[in-house]
Amino acid sequence: MPVTEVSLFPSSTPGDIPQAFRDLAVAGIDVQGKWCVTNAPWLTRDRGAALFQQLEDPNILLITAHWDSIDQHHACIASPANQKALADLAPYMDMAAIKPGHIDGLYMFPTSEDEGLSPALEAPVLYVTICSVSKDKKPQFEEAIGKVKAVLDAFTMPYRHRGGWRIERDQGKESIEQYYLVGGSGSAEKSKEFIKSDGYDEYHQALFPLALDAETKHYKRIA
Repeated sequence: MPVTEVSLFPSSTPGDIPQAFRDLAVAGIDVQGKWCVTNAPWLTRDRGAALFQQLEDPNILLITAHWDSIDQHHACIASPANQKALADLAPYMDMAAIKPGHIDGLYMFPTSEDEGLSPALEAPVLYVTICSVSKDKKPQFEEAIGKVKAVLDAFTMPYRHRGGWRIERDQGKESIEQYYLVGGSGSAEKSKEFIKSDGYDEYHQALFPLALDAETKHYKRIA
């Protein structure tokens, strides 16, 4: 089952991301790309691999990538080259605050889209909305998100957005599911204007009664 990695890596020091941390993260992405060349060459055509820095908290990096499965990604992580990359990165990361994320069942960042649409990875800003939902409300939430898809399509044009469920569970919150809605935007300011747009009330009324909470963050691509 395909998955999309959407993982958060906070820096171990407050403030902006040190250049060494950025460089090592880029090198780590390259290591995983080379692993794919040898072990999963079909993935190299549409890796979805990118590195972002959060705008709200510049201390946080976000990494995206496509994998055939979460087990395949874990096999890559276990490789000697990747273990060395992680060891080099470790002093720069707040290890306790790392939030690995694999979105189940889809590739969120294909290199091409339908006519008139642009890939999210080409947008100036990537937004990530995380909706926390009680496990028993998951089917209702899925139905509701389907009903307001057109509202999101209209607002995010020309950039594409996609959504799916995170496989991992946060410790102590095993009964809570997280739905990730990820898409491109012209700017963080443009994204925040969604609450003023036509259709927002429909979107809010459909989803928020089913969500325990929702949070949106914005990211700029740095590699």
